Amino acid sequence: MEINIFDRYDAQSKKLIHSLETAGIYRDNYFVHYEGDLPAQGSSPYTYFTGIGSQEKEGLFFDKVKIPQFYGIRHIDGGSANIEYLDKVVGKIHYRDEGYRLVNTVEWYSAENIQLPVKVDRYNRYGQHYSTTFTNENGAYLTEYYDASGDVIISENLMPYSLVLHDRLGEKHFDNLTQFFIYYLKIINVNVSGTYINSLSYPLFISRLLGIRRGTTLFWQEPLADDVPGNMKDELITPKALDQVVFMNYNHMLKVAKLFPKTEIGLNYLSPIGEFVRENHFRMSAFILTNSDNIYGIRDILTSFPELKVTIAAYTNMSQKLLHLEDEFSQLTLIPSIDQDQLSIALAESDIYLDINYGLKVDHIIERAYQQHMIILSYKEVAQYDTNSLIFEDARDLCNNLSYILTDRTNWQNLMTKMIDKNGIQSTIEDYQQTLNEQVSKA
Repeated sequence: MEINIFDRYDAQSKKLIHSLETAGIYRDNYFVHYEGDLPAQGSSPYTYFTGIGSQEKEGLFFDKVKIPQFYGIRHIDGGSANIEYLDKVVGKIHYRDEGYRLVNTVEWYSAENIQLPVKVDRYNRYGQHYSTTFTNENGAYLTEYYDASGDVIISENLMPYSLVLHDRLGEKHFDNLTQFFIYYLKIINVNVSGTYINSLSYPLFISRLLGIRRGTTLFWQEPLADDVPGNMKDELITPKALDQVVFMNYNHMLKVAKLFPKTEIGLNYLSPIGEFVRENHFRMSAFILTNSDNIYGIRDILTSFPELKVTIAAYTNMSQKLLHLEDEFSQLTLIPSIDQDQLSIALAESDIYLDINYGLKVDHIIERAYQQHMIILSYKEVAQYDTNSLIFEDARDLCNNLSYILTDRTNWQNLMTKMIDKNGIQSTIEDYQQTLNEQVSKA
């Protein structure tokens, strides 16, 4: 059985799964770690053994966290809330990236030192408390994973590392996550013949131990420093697991090919595919989602382009600074306390995304704007560098390029192509089929 093994269900794994399925390549997805979310039909040893899984209900709203009597919860910014007792901060709630003020983690502080969490509770996307990490002055030392009844099913000792599985057959001890994952595959009767991975960590270690020599394809989605990572270098010189490395950045492939011209491992390039849900319609309509009123260069943009409709939205109320700006500029619209339906409409009605606000990029907004086929403009000072966006030096540089695209649709299309092809030309379904030697199929 050929499967995907990922370290985590993060943005890169989501992008890879989507590209493979767009190309008609469907495999079961397994995840070494669990951080509160998995795709449909995705599995992890943590969710399997604890029974924590998919539910229809939404996550836990921040003010529903269970706290002792006389404690209070106070929202403080776009990403967190304080737990307070007698005007003293005793804990902090951190929100999930997706959704509105839904709980991701809750830190509980030491009575002696409010900078030192003594434990961190974690909640999944359905609002279930699935794990707690205990800490002291030396750092985290224990993580427990719970079933729906709150019973401890998995204990991870972190200093030094070991793992204990508590199940109906008794306790089972593991020295590392690799052993634990191999045991999990055995229990669920998965006989692996090949793997797709996107990490040189546990997915590679697991693939090496599965007895499928040279049956693994590594998809490299991370930045590549001056030196090739050690585990990749070892495989390039003496392959143990890898059959090929597929780079999502064309220049990375060229670099590794030049450094290792005699490697037996295939080196190929594929871009992400199937990312756009619509066409760009070249409308003079720009959008910003922010949790801060510190929006660099917004006055310059509004002054220079009165014909450009700009919408600024936030999950919170708007500051007086932004309200005054709306009074001054007729082409500016503010959407305070935006909900998901309003956000979807605003994204669909805009063709330019201005990534010019300081602070968090809330709710994966840059990725969502890219999926909407919007042209994304940003500055060096505030840009998120692992995204396909056009990054300029300063407000003047951005305004010059904004003028360039607003006056000529061909210019707009040229800059769009430059943005999309930032890491290499766009691949096709046929490219995936040929590079991966897969037959396109339906789910």
